[in-house]
Amino acid sequence: MDFNFVESDEHKMIRETVEDIASDYDDEYWQEVESGMWPEEFWQDCADAGFLGTVVSEEYGGQGMGLEDFAMITEEFAANGCLGVEMLFVVNIVFGAVTLEANGNEEQKEEYLPGLVDGELNWAMALTEPNAGHNAPEMETFAEEQDDGTFVIDGTKQWISGVDKADRMLLAARTTPAEEATKRTMGVTLFLVDPQDDAIERRELDVGIPTPERQYELSIDGYVADEEDIIGTKEMGLYQLFDTVNPERLIGASGAIGVGRCALDRGIDYAKNREVFDGPIAAYQGIQHPIAEKYSELHGARELVRKAARMHDNEYDPKKVAEVSNMAKLRASEAGHEATDVALQTHGGNGFSREYAVIEMWKGTRLAKTAPGSSEMMKNFIAEHTLDMPRSY
Repeated sequence: MDFNFVESDEHKMIRETVEDIASDYDDEYWQEVESGMWPEEFWQDCADAGFLGTVVSEEYGGQGMGLEDFAMITEEFAANGCLGVEMLFVVNIVFGAVTLEANGNEEQKEEYLPGLVDGELNWAMALTEPNAGHNAPEMETFAEEQDDGTFVIDGTKQWISGVDKADRMLLAARTTPAEEATKRTMGVTLFLVDPQDDAIERRELDVGIPTPERQYELSIDGYVADEEDIIGTKEMGLYQLFDTVNPERLIGASGAIGVGRCALDRGIDYAKNREVFDGPIAAYQGIQHPIAEKYSELHGARELVRKAARMHDNEYDPKKVAEVSNMAKLRASEAGHEATDVALQTHGGNGFSREYAVIEMWKGTRLAKTAPGSSEMMKNFIAEHTLDMPRSY
C-alpha cells in the first residue's frame, strides 16, 4: 500500500535506496539475526549509503541531516521487513552519535564519530538499574573520585543492549549521592567506558522477544575511569541525557510505525489470497474495517512523529519538543502494536507460524509499548507537563 502521500524528491530518493537495500535481506536473514547473528552485511550497506551518519555533522563524515530524515529512514527499513532495525539505530546512532554531537568535546567527536558513521564502531548505553527502572535519579551505581582525579565505579545495570559487541559504552553513574545533591536530578555523570574491561561482568538475560541486540545485566566492580572519559559536564548527566531521550523515543516510534505497516501489508496480501466460503476473506468487512482503521491510525501517528522530529531539528522550546515527542511515542507504539495484532488475526492460525513472520512483528511492537519509555510514563508526562495535572508518581 502507498503510505507516502506527499514526499520531497530527496525523501523519495532516500526511500528508494532503503527499499533497494532491504530487498537483499529476507525473513530468513532477520530470523538469523534474531538468533544471535550480527547483521554485518546489512550494517555495512547502511554505512555505505550514508544512513549511519544521517544526523552527524559533515565535518565528522556524516550527512548533516535532521532527525526527521532519520525517522523516515528507520520507518522505511522497518516497513520493508528489517525487523529490529530501530534498536540497532537507537543503540549505535542515538546513544552514540547523537550524544557525542550534543555533549562530547572536540577530541571525543573526532575520535569516535567517524567510526560510528563508517560502521566500524559499535556502541551501548548503561542507564537502567534493577532497583531504579524509570526512576533514574535513584540509580545506585556510584563513581567515587580518587585523590589522583580518577573515578572508581561500582554498581549494577540491567537491560543493556548490545554490550557484547560494543566497542564503547555510555555509562551513567552518581558522582554525588542523591541525598547530598542540591536536586534529586543532579549529581549524575556520564562516562565513556570500555565495556570489555575485566571490571565489567555481563550476564545475558533470557528474553522472549525478537531483537537484533542481546540483553544483559552488568556487574561493575572497580572500573577505573579518567576525567577525560566524562561526557559533557560532571554532575549534569541526567540533563544531558534529555538530548538523547527525545531522539530515542522518536526513532523507536518510527520503528513501531514501520513494523505496523509491514504487518498490515502482509495481512492485506494474505486476505486477498486466502479463500474461505467461495471467496477471498479480504471481501469481508470483518477483515476490511480493522485493517482500514489501523492504517489510518498509523498514518496519524506518523504525522505526530514527524512533527516532533521537525520541532527538534528546528530547535523549538525543549519543553514543547518533549511534549510532542511523548505524545508521538505513545500513539506510535500503541498504533504499531494494534496494527500487528490485526494482521495476526487476519492470518488466523497461520499468524502464529514463524514462516509468516507476523508473530515476530507482534512481539516486537509489544516491546515498543514498554521501552523506550512505557506508555504509562508517556501518559504521566502528558498529564503533568501538558495538562497541568498533579504529579501522579
